[in-house]
Amino acid sequence: MNPGRSALVLVAATCEGKRSRWVDAIEQMGHRVFEAIDGVHALALATRHVPDIIVADIVLAKLDGVQLVSRVASNRDLRDIPTILIGDSASDLQSHDEAHPVVRSDDDLVPHVCRIIGGRTAHTENLRTLRRALADIRAAAQDGCDDAATLRDRARHIATGTDQPMISVLVANDDARYVEANSAICALTGYSRDELLEMSIWDLSAEEVVERGQRAWKRFLREGRFEGSYRIRRSTGEHVTIRCSSAANVVPGLHVSTMAPPKLLHALRT
Repeated sequence: MNPGRSALVLVAATCEGKRSRWVDAIEQMGHRVFEAIDGVHALALATRHVPDIIVADIVLAKLDGVQLVSRVASNRDLRDIPTILIGDSASDLQSHDEAHPVVRSDDDLVPHVCRIIGGRTAHTENLRTLRRALADIRAAAQDGCDDAATLRDRARHIATGTDQPMISVLVANDDARYVEANSAICALTGYSRDELLEMSIWDLSAEEVVERGQRAWKRFLREGRFEGSYRIRRSTGEHVTIRCSSAANVVPGLHVSTMAPPKLLHALRT
């Protein structure tokens, strides 16, 4: 990966002076930064924006840095995000490694940020791009639920909820039938929105994955998430491998998939 590519970094420090120093150092490296003033705020921002890396003070209000790292590690959308804690490395942190270092001073921060960001892989970047789209959709769904009179209205609101319009979005019901689709999935598959809304997940799946996909659907509804590669069938009969990140019950009874071909995800990152 290109170590010079801009990353999204979450910086958490209750002390304004520390936070300002760390934000300035990371922005001077060309990265985008979100600021959190305590551990609870940091966890909320991480969940909403899915950063590439989290930098946090060990001494942090509400949730300290050690507790924040533990909460991040227990969240399946966030657990592979590298974290850097700044403070006394002899703290009560149970363990740390190259992806979760504890550094003693500001001077040690920049080299660790460079190393971690430079070590990003296409796989992790693809997942985070799709997870960010899902985070957008969840936020839009929560904001719009009160105004949506029917499940169909909610599905329409969800399908247009991502800030990344090139990411394909499909919304399915409990019967694995599509109830909403955005314009990007129409371009990807060659089907019109009206055609997609007459289809099930299995109608769009490549023949060789239908049986496996039906078993995976039951597990998806039970576990609430699916991530990985999937082969779909375009209207021309051509099969395309896409990357997919899906969440069940974004609102009750509606299940959302964000997806894109690997080449498009690569283009979105550059």
